[in-house]
Amino acid sequence: MKSLSDDAIHRQGGDLRGLAGDTYLDLGTCVNRYGPPSAVRVALRELDVQRLRAHPYEADSLFRATYANYLTVDPELLVSGRGITEFIRVLARLLPADRIAVVTPDYTDSIRWFTNHLPPATGEIDTVATRLARVAEGMARYGYVVLSNPNNPLGLHIPPGDLAEVCRENPASTLIVDEAYVDFLGGGTRRSMAWAGLSNVVVLSSPNKLFGIAGARTGAMWTVDEDLRTAVAAQRLNWPLSYVDSVVAIAALRETAWAERTRERLLVNAAAMEALLVRRYPGVVKGAPVHYRFVASDDPQRDYDELVRAGVVVRVFGDDQAGRVPGLRITAPTDDEFPLLAAALAG
Repeated sequence: MKSLSDDAIHRQGGDLRGLAGDTYLDLGTCVNRYGPPSAVRVALRELDVQRLRAHPYEADSLFRATYANYLTVDPELLVSGRGITEFIRVLARLLPADRIAVVTPDYTDSIRWFTNHLPPATGEIDTVATRLARVAEGMARYGYVVLSNPNNPLGLHIPPGDLAEVCRENPASTLIVDEAYVDFLGGGTRRSMAWAGLSNVVVLSSPNKLFGIAGARTGAMWTVDEDLRTAVAAQRLNWPLSYVDSVVAIAALRETAWAERTRERLLVNAAAMEALLVRRYPGVVKGAPVHYRFVASDDPQRDYDELVRAGVVVRVFGDDQAGRVPGLRITAPTDDEFPLLAAALAG
């Protein structure tokens, strides 16, 4: 019998097309399930459709100004684009392949486009300390090191002060930090490496996850390195953001009080979810400061299939994929959804 997860292992989180025709609780993507804020619905309802006739000349600059204000950074140090994924691919084209490495496990596109990997030792359980050590090792060997922080999929977060110290010790190397989930940490954007102000740091960020607007492809790259900003900007399309993308993102970014409330609710639910997970699975990465948890598993296909049969979809990773740890990544549900997850885990 074909496993339900044979195809799911090779799909990104949130892609439920292989399960079409049924209703599932989708905890496979790390987008805030409380989003988007109501202001986004209002903005779309009031959208001036005549603006769609013209090219989106101001979409880029308006988004960049709003996002810079949210991040409390200089807008001149930002390059906007279509999510973090676009910047990963642009950097993969621009930077010498033999001089860049990624600390694994990591995000799908990072391990796909940067082929030099810095994995944990065989049989070693990753920790904040072991990941920081590999960042230091990588920056001593390579011109560029890529790191997701908080890590996708493990949820581990290296304190920015510790990363800044490694960067200062390796001024000839540049750290590229994917901060897709930094908004979910207590303190939010204040935990960003952009606050370190170092010239050998590149930060990739996006409002899509926290504000629940992954369908609007927006993101930005921050760096003090003017040459790299110019080179990356030159690789984008003439209009890097659509008018609709910009309208949605700007409306969401202004809802900071909503973001704070929903972040706290998700983190509470994530802690409660962890308590349920450890009763069923021995491989839970405990104490992650984000809204998802990783469960290491010797048979992730079996575990995934059991949850699907109970009506819950999670992200599954196989043991035959470079840069991966076999297991499940599970996102915290909303308050209303929690009973369904609890029932699925109890079964």
